[in-house]
Amino acid sequence: MTIESDATYDIRAVLGKMREEYWQGLADEETVSEELLECLVFRLGGERYAFETQYACEVIRIPRLVRVPQVQELIAGIFNLRGEITAAVDVRPMLGLKQPELAAGARVIVVRSDTFATGILAEAALGVQGLSFENFEPCLHGAAGGGQQYVRGHFNDEGGAIVLLDLQALLSSPEMVVGEA
Repeated sequence: MTIESDATYDIRAVLGKMREEYWQGLADEETVSEELLECLVFRLGGERYAFETQYACEVIRIPRLVRVPQVQELIAGIFNLRGEITAAVDVRPMLGLKQPELAAGARVIVVRSDTFATGILAEAALGVQGLSFENFEPCLHGAAGGGQQYVRGHFNDEGGAIVLLDLQALLSSPEMVVGEA
């Protein structure tokens, strides 16, 4: 085997071209990267809603709910979640939404605040999605009617609007605490 010393290509030119392609690739990646908010997207009142995944613990099928007398109407019942009694809450009235009967695909989204865990009834859990801040429009809080105090804004994507909930405000509202409303 012999190595030809007078190669038909210029190694410096090849390395220079590789360097340019490498840096161009990095520049392309930087322009493509956008800031995303990782959210759990679900359906309420026929509309898509979301909140940050940091609040979500799990999504489960609706278990057998036990009605509790003399509590707020939005508490649909309680259930046993691995030995912990958890309230199932229907937040649709707080958001000014219609309340159609929950179908077989309905889910409970278990969320945790600083002080307690609860289950939010949802018509469907659509999954975790990265939502681009480029498509975000903040909510202009005017009158507090229709649950606007619990909405941070909305994202516009190819499937329509996704309303971003302020879950911290929702979970700390007096209606969510037994005996407070």
